[in-house]
Amino acid sequence: MTGTLPGLATRVVERVQVPVRDGLELHGMLYRAATGDARPVLLVRTPYAEPMSRSLPVLPALDAGFAVLVQDCRGTGRSDGELRTFENETTDGLDTLRWLRDQPWCDGRIAMFGMSYLGMVQLAVAGHRPEGLAAIAPAVTPDDYRDGLVYRQGAFQLGQGLAWHLLKAAEAIGEAADRGEDVAARMAGLLALTRDTEAAYRALPLPDRPGITGVLPSWRTWLDKENDPAYWRDIGYAARRAEATVPGLHVGGWFDLFLRGTLGNYVTMAAAGAAPQHLVVGPWSHADTSGITGEVFYRGGSAQAVRLEQQQLRFLRDSVDGTPSSLPPVQIYVMGDDHWRAEQEWPLARTDWQDWYLAADFSLGPALAGTGTAEYRHDPNDPVPTVGGAILLAGSRDGRLGYQPGSRDQRELDGRRDILRFTSAPLAADLEITGPLRVRLFAATSATDTDFTAKLVDVHPDGRAMGIADGIVRARYCTGMDTPLPVVPGEVCEYAIDLGATSQVLRAGHCLRVDIASSNFPCFDRNPGNGTPAGQVTEADFVPATQRIFFGPGRPSSIRLPVIPRD
Repeated sequence: MTGTLPGLATRVVERVQVPVRDGLELHGMLYRAATGDARPVLLVRTPYAEPMSRSLPVLPALDAGFAVLVQDCRGTGRSDGELRTFENETTDGLDTLRWLRDQPWCDGRIAMFGMSYLGMVQLAVAGHRPEGLAAIAPAVTPDDYRDGLVYRQGAFQLGQGLAWHLLKAAEAIGEAADRGEDVAARMAGLLALTRDTEAAYRALPLPDRPGITGVLPSWRTWLDKENDPAYWRDIGYAARRAEATVPGLHVGGWFDLFLRGTLGNYVTMAAAGAAPQHLVVGPWSHADTSGITGEVFYRGGSAQAVRLEQQQLRFLRDSVDGTPSSLPPVQIYVMGDDHWRAEQEWPLARTDWQDWYLAADFSLGPALAGTGTAEYRHDPNDPVPTVGGAILLAGSRDGRLGYQPGSRDQRELDGRRDILRFTSAPLAADLEITGPLRVRLFAATSATDTDFTAKLVDVHPDGRAMGIADGIVRARYCTGMDTPLPVVPGEVCEYAIDLGATSQVLRAGHCLRVDIASSNFPCFDRNPGNGTPAGQVTEADFVPATQRIFFGPGRPSSIRLPVIPRD
């Protein structure tokens, strides 16, 4: 199919089929100049249905002098094969790049663009140094599929996993219906899940999701492969990022669930030094760059305000032309001060790393207090509800804000006895924390496995308690997912909980608070307490646990804060 773009007689759109190494063909829509002259190509590889592609900047890219190929990933849209999430993206991407270089309308220079899955497919090929790839612009991407996308420090990311599979199952069923297939049974199963997402989150065992498992194999595969590091290494790009020699513009959000990965990708590729890397982080969630995130409006914080799309296209065009980018290495939005700031690196070289200590009297501060303990009872039958943060969940718990990501008022959780709160004195002066956040927790549990969560909170003088960042660690994976360890009841262990990162100014008179608990549901699955893998848990496995936190010189539970000196 070839046609003319409406109102643009000098440009045409045509369907193309790209052959890949196993004999299948991947469908794409090509937008190019009607003259057919050779130009650099902007490649977008997407697993999402056509309506989601309408937001891609095709016309601006054409105006910037690119031809644009929007390609359906294997098993999606009009492309052949079956979507086996992530498993074929490296070879399919490399084959597509090789095919592009041979086309008369491609001058041999190729850039890639897109967010989330569309960004992951860029990183999947970049480390292989394919000929012709001149620039990438991945946004909101994880650094590792296992510990970063599917799991986080060992805890299964139930919320985002279910939300994504519901979306993709709906698209796949719609595409099957368009092909004339009988989808009644598949649709009935999907509707049963979407009618009551709360029940869908709670239902056990987790692999039993008829509306998904009969449509997308990755839901069951991700759970089955929890303890199969070879599988994740084979499909992932984590180990090859440092080998990339292509300039990159990485985009993230302070409330994106893949923030750690975006920062990690930037840091790893910038440290390799093979090509310039740039970073932009705004007050955004995974799918929302409006500057209104959670319960907070960030003035001037939208992608439009910072002209993000124009920055991306200018960077890609400069890179394919071999022109050094005029962008600063790092651009961050400083929340609380509500402005964009250019930096030279990440983390910031001028950071004053400060340890603030948790104490038995539930205080928090830079002085190490005396020895003591505090305890709470955790019951997986009654988990702490998810309230804001770096989340991507389907449904709505309360019919209003529900599972909206971002900074949310934590007073919704007041009255729970399974959260310990450690609060500083009111700040004497404004405090900026910009950089990675990590909690060091000395703790013991009565169970043979458990989770520990930590949340950083900004407590306003009027009582509002606004979440900044949070994290979780599964006890048996405290040294990494490749080395699960037995948990001995009553034994004191040191846990490092990665809270991601932030750039936040807390005003004088505010208090800083750290909340410790053992669940964050349904963002993460419920740890039953007996070491059973996530995909095999039933409610019969649930074991309430007594959790004890330790403080003092020998066991200094603390949070490391990246404090930025105020000018």
